[in-house]
Amino acid sequence: MNLSDKKLWIFDVDNTLIKDIEHPKPFKDALTLWKALSEKGYELAILTNVGRLSSRQVQKSLAKAGFEIPSDRVFTAGAAAAAYVHNRSPGARCFVISEGGAREDFVARGLDVTNNPPIDFVAVGADRGMTFDELNFATKMVKEGSPLICISGSRDYPGVYLGTDGIFIGERSIVAAIEDATGAQAVIVGKPLPEIVVETVKILNQQSSDTVLVGDNPNSDIAGGNAAGVTTVLVKRNPDDIVPYDSGDMDATPSVTVKSLDELISQI
Repeated sequence: MNLSDKKLWIFDVDNTLIKDIEHPKPFKDALTLWKALSEKGYELAILTNVGRLSSRQVQKSLAKAGFEIPSDRVFTAGAAAAAYVHNRSPGARCFVISEGGAREDFVARGLDVTNNPPIDFVAVGADRGMTFDELNFATKMVKEGSPLICISGSRDYPGVYLGTDGIFIGERSIVAAIEDATGAQAVIVGKPLPEIVVETVKILNQQSSDTVLVGDNPNSDIAGGNAAGVTTVLVKRNPDDIVPYDSGDMDATPSVTVKSLDELISQI
């Protein structure tokens, strides 16, 4: 496979470029490849399943780690969920559970983020400060017919919150409670949903055949990339740091597998 012919390289964030968004320590091999690609003129972009932070917040965290990229080339699950709603109902009234990032992305899309009925969509992201009242209101709105959106699909994830470093329940676990209480089924917006990859490629005016997606997770990055028709690169990281996802019967076999991202430099 000739990676030098590709034009666009899309990178996952957590456990690919940096340890995770709240521990933004860069992997040296990732920085080396990133700089090599930049110097050779390849287009670079970010596609992350992080939904609790906005594209702007993710960009700032990556910049601190040494990965320079404009915020308009950073695509989050929150931004994808906002686009999903906007494409179906521009200006829709949305109740959003999130630590703030997804709300910012929803507002940026021109959606009406509100805490009062009527509610057109309920969108749920990770939120370590979520209250019972918020969960109860979301459940009530879904019972009354509002579609339920899960911003990404992490059941849990590592992070730091109020000085505590640990593992926290993710958006998929919160949504499971609402699904159980209402009988509704959420639409999950994020990798491995191939549309999130396809739309990212389209926004950047490229073709799937000219695109490489790099990630650490076979069941999100690789499965989603394969379904979108892009070349996929799996970097082998610590398996204990890989966030579990359910990709069903999707093909999670990477086009290329490397132990270190700097192994790819000779191919570009």
